[in-house]
Order: sequence, then structure tokens, then C-alpha cells
Amino acid sequence: MTDAPNSIQTNSSQPALGQHTLMLVQWLSALHSIKPLPQLTLLGAGSGYSEVLNWAAEHAIENVSLVEASQQLFNQLSAKWQAAQPQWKLHNVVMDAGVDKADTFYLASNSTESGLLAPITLTPLWPNITEKESQPCEPVSLTEWASTHWRSSGQWLFINYFCEASLLTNQVAEFDKVDVLRLRVSTQESVPKAITAAEWEPALKQAGFRLISRESERHPGIERWLCVRDLNSGSSAVKAELAQVKAEFEQVKEKLGNTHHWFMNRKKQALEYEKQLVVMEDELKATKEELAQTRQQMAQIKLLRESVDQISQKMTQGFTIQSEQRQQSTNALGKHITQMLQPSKVQTENEEKDNL
Repeated sequence: MTDAPNSIQTNSSQPALGQHTLMLVQWLSALHSIKPLPQLTLLGAGSGYSEVLNWAAEHAIENVSLVEASQQLFNQLSAKWQAAQPQWKLHNVVMDAGVDKADTFYLASNSTESGLLAPITLTPLWPNITEKESQPCEPVSLTEWASTHWRSSGQWLFINYFCEASLLTNQVAEFDKVDVLRLRVSTQESVPKAITAAEWEPALKQAGFRLISRESERHPGIERWLCVRDLNSGSSAVKAELAQVKAEFEQVKEKLGNTHHWFMNRKKQALEYEKQLVVMEDELKATKEELAQTRQQMAQIKLLRESVDQISQKMTQGFTIQSEQRQQSTNALGKHITQMLQPSKVQTENEEKDNL
């Protein structure tokens, strides 16, 4: 008796499911926020891997009763939750499923289908299902369970295995204490009629329950139904309270729509930012390339300046040498001319003496 994976399916005769429909945990959170549950009872808890139990743990739900008939699955259930949630109560008993004179518990090759129904009756759903073992049992009736464990009304009852609709019609007083009910039903008519949707729908309506959500398991012919006390049943106070529940459900759906809109806007902004980032990265890359070219040009200019300085220095040195050489030549020429003029002067002086 395990909680099988779910995938939402749509049926026009039942609450429509789609992108704006609440998922199971959203329904639970909405219901719990409107009226906190006094106690959650999960029949057929299996090995404990359930989104319902994860939700209960996350929301610190203290009053939780987990029931599993299979000893092997119960051991796994205990290992998963006993230490993590010590305030939760775990029970290894076989619960009544509405099956007349049931005294045998069947272990099926598909552990989800272990229970009071013989596996052979489920072959239209699971052609290869077989009976692994059968054990005598004395199922605990819901009346016995409620008298011992339910101290107040407003109970949440989740049943993870197939039950006959007679369970509801024969124990009306106990179900009157239940505000939220989750069932597992078959939409195929080839299985025992008592576990089909055709039998459960009128039974739920007569008992004052309204189906608000249906989810298909991995087998499309098996569904999980989430039900609440119907708005049109019970006292005026209950009607008013359920009217408020409906109004708050609409508020939750509106908030979810607003959240979706906000998320899509943020996603659009993120995509725009991503595009801008790509452009900026390209611009940065181009800028880096231009900077590298500028640095290269500056290095070339530096080398050119150094070359010009060297040439200027050499030219200055050359001009200095040429100037010195010219000065030396001028000095030598003057000296030479002076030397040439001196013998002519002496001769003139001698001639003048001779004339005297």
C-alpha cells in the first residue's frame, strides 16, 4: 500500500485540471491555512515516500497517524519517519476497506495493490499482477479506529488503497467527523464495481462531500480524489465557512497567477540582461583589442622617438666636430698667412736702411 506517483489528467465531468489548477500540496496548504487540521490519518502509508508526508513534515503537523498493514513496508515506514517525527503515531494493522467478510490480507507482486482485495480481481488494471502471499487477518473497522484515535471533528483522512464505496455508506457517523477526504478509485469498469468512480461519486454526494481535485496515477485508469465537505450540505455555519474557503481558494489561485506573471516578467528581464551582457562582452572584447593596438602603436612611437634622439645626437656631434675642424682650419690659415707676410716686412726694412 504505497503512495504511487501522480500526473494530472483532465476529465470534463469532474473538476477541470490545467495550468491554473492547484496541485495537491497547494490544496493542502490552502485548506490548512484556512482551517488548521486537528489530525491527519493516512491509511496505507506504505514505505513513507509520499508528498503528503513531506508536506506534513514541512508544515510541522504534529498529530499524524500512519497505518500500514504490510510488515516489510511498515519497517521501511518506521525507519524513514519514526526518528525524524517522533510525535507521529505509526500503526502496523489491517484497516477495513469495506470488503464484506474480509479475513485475508493479500501481498501482491505490485506492493501498491496489497490489501483485502485479491490481486486477481485487479488484472484488468495490471495484467501481470500475482499473489505473492496471503495472511489471515481481522481488519480494524473505521468505527473502532475513530472511537480510539479521533477526539474531534474536522479530521483529514487519506486512504491510499482501493476501498469499496460501502465503507462510506455504512459508516456515515465516522465520516461526518471528516472534513478532508482523499481516496483511490478506478475509472475502469472492468474491475470490481464497488471500487469504481461510478460507485464512489453518488456515495460521496450522499455523504456530503464535494470532489475538488482528481489526479491520475502512472496507470491512467487509477485516480486519487481529493474531497471536502460540500458547500450545500450541513448547517448554515458550515455553508458560510465553506463559502469562505471557496473565496480564499480563489484568492490563492489569483496569487498564483500573479506569481506566475511576476516570474515570467523576471524571466523576460533576465533574457534581456543576458542579451545586453553578450553585447557588452563583445564591446569589451573590441575595446581590449583596440587597447592592445594602441599599446603596440605607443611602443612603436617610443622606439621611433629613441631612434630620432639617437640620430639628433649623432648629428649634433657631427656639427660640433665640423665646427672644430673649421676653426682649426681657419687658425692654421691665419697662421700661415702671418708667416708669409713676416719675410716681406723684413726685406722692406732692410731696403729702407740701405737707402739711408
